[in-house]
Amino acid sequence: MTMDTLEQTFTVKTYDCHPDGLMKLSALMQQFQEIASVHAQQLNFGSDRLDEINCYWVLTNLRIEFEKLPQWNDAVTLQTWPSGHNRILATREFQGRDETQNELFRAASQWMILDKKSNRPKNLIRLDIDLLDAGPRVFDAELTRLEPQMQYTHQGSIRVSYSALDLNGHVNNTEYVRWALDSLHQHFDLPAQIHSLQISYLAEAFENDTLDLQLAQKDNRSFVLGCKTDDKSNVFILEINH
Repeated sequence: MTMDTLEQTFTVKTYDCHPDGLMKLSALMQQFQEIASVHAQQLNFGSDRLDEINCYWVLTNLRIEFEKLPQWNDAVTLQTWPSGHNRILATREFQGRDETQNELFRAASQWMILDKKSNRPKNLIRLDIDLLDAGPRVFDAELTRLEPQMQYTHQGSIRVSYSALDLNGHVNNTEYVRWALDSLHQHFDLPAQIHSLQISYLAEAFENDTLDLQLAQKDNRSFVLGCKTDDKSNVFILEINH
């Protein structure tokens, strides 16, 4: 493990699990979020450094592929490292292994730095922070954003509560996954073990916003599109491959 890689081991707790004992995907993403935050701080481009320039990180795209979902009481070794950036996006990779070093999952993510006043993306090249050289990627193909491409059916609405907000005052990225998977579980027969999850974040949502959740299925894939009730603008798209 190099300076550019952070490794931590966590144990899957009871509150991280569904009734079947498998780890909730939103709980796994909370682990991603925390280790990424800690590592960015260590590398001097975390929240303390960004506070100095009145900015913050936001997750814009995440794809996870699974060999096996962790379950209750498993010890999971999680590694993360930055893997490059362009003018707008910085990328970060994740990999999880069990106690015998078998791979459980791998993930690729894309992030933006937003200005706190305007909520607009900053040009990463022009910022006075060292985002490091490109590291290895966990997937051969470039990560691309999901786009609405089919007919969706409205299945319900969510009103954003205070408890869904994060330190930056907008909905935490893991909440969208929790809402989407709850909605899919209510309407479709999904297997416990899935092959992959991808979520693309298209806009921010805030307390008291109302989001319409729209669902679709095609072959072995299930989709959730979340859009704001008032102006119908898209907030996120999630795809499950099962």
